Amino acid sequence: MRVVIVGAGSTGYELASRLGPRHKILLVENRADCLKEKGSVIEPDKDAVEAAGRTGITCVKGDGTSRLVLQALHSPECNCALVAVAGKDEINLEVGRLGRAVGFDPVIAVQHGDEYTDRYSVEHITAINRSDLLADQVELSLHHKGAVVPSGIGLGRGELVEIRLVRTSPILNRPLKKLAPHRWRVAAVFRDKDLIVPTGDTTLQVDDRVLLVGDPKILPSVAEYLRKGTPQFPRPYGANVVTLEFGGADEKLYQETEHLACASGAVHLVRGIPGAEDTSPKEEPEILTYPECKGAVERATFPLPALDAPDLVEKTTLRRAGVLMVRPMRRGFFARLLGLQGKDAGLCDQFRSPVLFCRGTYPYRKILLPVSASEISIHAAEMAIDITRQLGGSLTAVNVDLPRYISGLSEEDIHREVVPVKKLCELYEVPLNYRHQEGNPVRGLLNEAASHDLVVMARRQGRRDNFFDPDVALRIARQAACSVIVLTVRAGE
Repeated sequence: MRVVIVGAGSTGYELASRLGPRHKILLVENRADCLKEKGSVIEPDKDAVEAAGRTGITCVKGDGTSRLVLQALHSPECNCALVAVAGKDEINLEVGRLGRAVGFDPVIAVQHGDEYTDRYSVEHITAINRSDLLADQVELSLHHKGAVVPSGIGLGRGELVEIRLVRTSPILNRPLKKLAPHRWRVAAVFRDKDLIVPTGDTTLQVDDRVLLVGDPKILPSVAEYLRKGTPQFPRPYGANVVTLEFGGADEKLYQETEHLACASGAVHLVRGIPGAEDTSPKEEPEILTYPECKGAVERATFPLPALDAPDLVEKTTLRRAGVLMVRPMRRGFFARLLGLQGKDAGLCDQFRSPVLFCRGTYPYRKILLPVSASEISIHAAEMAIDITRQLGGSLTAVNVDLPRYISGLSEEDIHREVVPVKKLCELYEVPLNYRHQEGNPVRGLLNEAASHDLVVMARRQGRRDNFFDPDVALRIARQAACSVIVLTVRAGE
């Protein structure tokens, strides 16, 4: 992310110092004495800005209230944020107004006087009231007998997020009961100066401030998507795409991984190869960190332990994978005979990230989502929709049931399983093709997979696999003609 900070005073420089290790920071100030010893100084020139480092602080000598200066610092090819921290509201308002016009998003300003609240709101600038923040912190500290207490609310783990809806938000003018949220909810809506306690019939409008509550592992990605509609895969699980090349360097696997990493906007492509040099990133990237532009993924390697090594999970987890890329694995004869897990099941059970079993059928244009009565089906649906939007593919949902004379299902029961998926697709405006078949579920899904590029499935952790109760997701991953991505759902999720 590129962050432009206007104002090189103590607040601006402290903010730049905190963000600098992870983002490209442009610290703008028109007083030369404020820029001394704060980093390299450049003029507000597009070529100079693009030549600056990918991360760290670059000082820009220029007027932040000049539209020409802000245009030189903005790039339509990457995510650009603007923060105005000058000492006067008049300056911050002008910076924010011009920043909005140029295309910065988000635009944030430090507010000094209460009389400017309405003016910031009219200009659609997120204003942070300096006095209110200080008063809140002092009040909390007094209440807790002098202790320093976080000024956030809730459990302090990021389970509460407030967003302002823009015109591209996918949840505008939709009753909340049609959103089918999973692991998150709309807790409150603030419209103009009114608080709305939402019901199922509440609809949302442009400029509504919406308070979301949910699982802190997914809420940042949910909030970012609901705010302006951008797909997130693989960031809900991690910022990087990681290969597990257990048999040594696998160029075909790497090519498929490279395509996904570049198409999805992952931060790093990290190859796990036995005996490789460890060049993987040492600093943990943020879940919502974006590269400067799509395709600008950075490459790295790390020494991959053996599949049955005790340190496999520890060393691989350090790579912060949003998805693990690996070759399909066969299950041994005795494991099949006794209904035991195969090596692929053990691999999926150990990691929270989805595992993509690669067969080289990229680009993933035709995506298949098997649906069932299982409650974990919605986990796979969320991931499939996000991948479809991220990669610009088409999505087909298929439901394969046992013949009706065996299952006893009615016509309504048969098609009920796809209803939540249809609601999600309507929310995200993803066209959905739907097919229903009767017969052997595994055989039917394999037949459907033959005409697709990627199958998206979910399974329960620790699941056994026998003739009477098959682990369908991994059976498809082992036998399908196309690539298959499997998300393993833990107990309680």
